[in-house]
Amino acid sequence: MSFSFEIPLLGVDTPHHVDFVIDHTRGGGAYLLTCFSTPFFIRTINGMEVGQPGDCILHDPAFPQFHGTVKGEQEGFRNDWVYVEGDGMLELARTYGIPFNTLIRTGEKQLLASPIRTIESELALRKPFWKERIALVLQEAMFIIGRHQQLALELEQYKPSEREYRKRFIEARSIIHQRYAEPWDVQQMGNLVNLSAVRFSVLFQTFFQISPKEDLIMKRIEEAKLLLHTTNDSVEQISAACGFNSLYYFSRIFKIKVGCSPAHYRKRLGG
Repeated sequence: MSFSFEIPLLGVDTPHHVDFVIDHTRGGGAYLLTCFSTPFFIRTINGMEVGQPGDCILHDPAFPQFHGTVKGEQEGFRNDWVYVEGDGMLELARTYGIPFNTLIRTGEKQLLASPIRTIESELALRKPFWKERIALVLQEAMFIIGRHQQLALELEQYKPSEREYRKRFIEARSIIHQRYAEPWDVQQMGNLVNLSAVRFSVLFQTFFQISPKEDLIMKRIEEAKLLLHTTNDSVEQISAACGFNSLYYFSRIFKIKVGCSPAHYRKRLGG
């Protein structure tokens, strides 16, 4: 994605006096992207709110900026921030579903520190393609914040009893994918999160829109495709290496999922 921009001001881990308040009643005149590393109060589209470390916000150029240190704190608030001029930020916000003037809770108080340091360095050194590098860094930062926002929206769709399992299921799925060649059954998968096979299947389907058995099959198929392309191993060897205990079943399910036999798939790739 390419867009024009100007960076008039930025800061990393900027300290503020405990009684200092940002009060720009007419807005900042540019898009403000910031992430706080301490508790703070702020005016958002929802009114006055108290934020926590790791909270981010994207202000539009006209929104009145008002934020400061929460009462009772011994030190002033700190944040990483960058002002960006240009309509490219509007396009990025739309692309990644980032609402303006709304707190986005990430739990990662250093989320923007590295990107803003990179932008600062590129502005100072101005090596070849420095503008393109800054555009990519801004896009990456917006992508990460947008992902946090979408994950938060997804969590809101789950029942409270389901939310507590979301992270554990992501970790369990990662383990299963790493050990895809092992002879998993659903109860063994469920044991990873201390659930019965039935309950595990229901929640897995809820979180990933696929059954655990089907998900494992698809992972094995993808690994088989890779081996067919990058090795000279026989189809039978690849079948076993990917966790299929029957060559016939592997060939049949591969054709159903991919549209051709393993041997034809290899020939199609020039193997």
